[in-house]
Amino acid sequence: TGGIGAELMALITEQCFDELDCRPVRLSSQDIPTPYNGTLENLTIIQPHQIVEAAKALKAGQI
Repeated sequence: TGGIGAELMALITEQCFDELDCRPVRLSSQDIPTPYNGTLENLTIIQPHQIVEAAKALKAGQI
């Protein structure tokens, strides 16, 4: 909430909307307090495989 991703999405949508081929998708950490346990922390942070899955879904038109 209120992070750089939100600001970038707003700027891209406002300034480049006509050039977009599909809607922007924001991938970010969960909006919860970050746990101290490293294993639990990794579950709240966006992981590389999630980025790849989202990119493939965008390319396939599923998003």
